Amino acid sequence: MNDNHLHARVFRTLDEWYADVDDELDPQPDNPLWYGIYTTQSDALQAACARLAALDQAS
Repeated sequence: MNDNHLHARVFRTLDEWYADVDDELDPQPDNPLWYGIYTTQSDALQAACARLAALDQAS
């Protein structure tokens, strides 16, 4: 079982969608484990979910 407690965050900044993945020990947006910038909310959500799944498989 994976003991990581990761969180995905998706939000809009002007005309772009931002997604990041961070752990609960350092949930500040200044140093995420991963991040990406997208043109649609759907793309950002899909990318965040894919990254969470990849990180789960790696552990």
